[in-house]
Amino acid sequence: MATVAPRDLADAARLAARAPAKASAIEYRLDLAEEAIPVERLLALDRRPVIVTYRSVAEGGRFSGSAEEYLRLARAAYAAGATVDVEHARGVLDAAGELPDRRRVVVSLHALFGLPKDFAATLSAMRSTRAHAVKLVAGAADLPAALEIAQIQRREGDGALAVFPMGPASPPGRVLSALFGAALVYGPVDRQTASGQLPLEDLFEVYRVDRPRPVEALFGIVGSDVSGSLSPALHNALFAARELPWVYLPLPVADFSRIKPHEIVFDPPFRGFSVTHPWKLAAAFAGRPSADVSATKAANTLVRERGGWRAENTDVDGVFDPLADHDTGEGRTAVILGAGGAGRAAAVAARKLGYEVLVASRRNEQADAVAGELSVDSLAWEDVAASEADLYVNATPIGMREEDDPALPASVLAQRPLVLDCVYLKDGRATPTIRAARASGCPVIEGIRMFAAQAVRQAGLFGVEGVTADEIASILRAGRSAA
Repeated sequence: MATVAPRDLADAARLAARAPAKASAIEYRLDLAEEAIPVERLLALDRRPVIVTYRSVAEGGRFSGSAEEYLRLARAAYAAGATVDVEHARGVLDAAGELPDRRRVVVSLHALFGLPKDFAATLSAMRSTRAHAVKLVAGAADLPAALEIAQIQRREGDGALAVFPMGPASPPGRVLSALFGAALVYGPVDRQTASGQLPLEDLFEVYRVDRPRPVEALFGIVGSDVSGSLSPALHNALFAARELPWVYLPLPVADFSRIKPHEIVFDPPFRGFSVTHPWKLAAAFAGRPSADVSATKAANTLVRERGGWRAENTDVDGVFDPLADHDTGEGRTAVILGAGGAGRAAAVAARKLGYEVLVASRRNEQADAVAGELSVDSLAWEDVAASEADLYVNATPIGMREEDDPALPASVLAQRPLVLDCVYLKDGRATPTIRAARASGCPVIEGIRMFAAQAVRQAGLFGVEGVTADEIASILRAGRSAA
């Protein structure tokens, strides 16, 4: 369902009009409104059922009124004809005559810091209210906790139950709870109304949660912030095209060494991971290394194999293939900005093509160390502006934010070198570095080309057969058109 947080009635109308046609209902979070909104006016905005929620501060919302005020608002919304989300802790539903048509009642509990210790008893008590749906949301401190909560939905689900996690680590648990048959699935059409929510369009188009189905294997992208990645949309589209019973998930991980995603035991099992910033170096030690992982000391892919995991680096392919389309690097010089996983892959790929490679980092000692490991030269960060090279690769995070400056100074771009930006923006816009390079007349390779080139090989490693660059380009174009 579409969940919205209108400021006022006009804003509610705007948000209701944006709710996707697939959404079966609209939830209005009136505790987040800036002024009182008559519920009867909300009912007239859209033909779909309306759920009215006043989430209290104790359960993560903003309603701070008295118990009497909460009950008055719930009764008024119910009398107007809306379905009402009622917090179980209020005890409102203990009285049989209160909100008597329980088909228009959702009973909810938001446990901010994890599953309640008396979970089984709490769930039983919530079910005894005979509410149309029982909604239990628990804070997830990390990826294992989010998956545990999703597994409860799978185990306890009865058609009227919705158990799912909240918090920064919760996106994979939310997707899996939906696929495991949760009675309620929430997604915002504008701003989030709770931490960890995925956009409603993504829930429908990327994860197809409106079609609960058996899932036999899991894949996902591991990083500190994976919200801007195109990988879930791409890999899930590849799975769907081949009718594979697999799902690719966003997997926010704050500490790779503590969480160790490749060691998580779950049903269905994880069979492969993409790895992004900042965990590519740590992932190199998570499995048997390929030649490119041994060369770069970084991995962006982990695949399950008999007896363990294999670490791969398809970023090398992502840089090598589009550069090879331009020319070899024989007799030419390349400056790589960045000494992390992407920078290491770019340096190895450029060297394979014959470039003389220099690595620069905002921390000069890091550039020196990486250059020593890769047997290339380093360049002091303060000397980049005065450097002259045929190729510059931005392998830093610079450009991921709208307000970022170009990664390359104007003095470098004035020489019109070939510029490859490893950064890409999910909505298809050119990065600040690419825009500045084009304005200076430089030939450019956008990050999306690197992403597509590495994805061809990565999909093959995951076991998806017959993937081509044309297929990936078609999927990415379709995603941009939809956006």
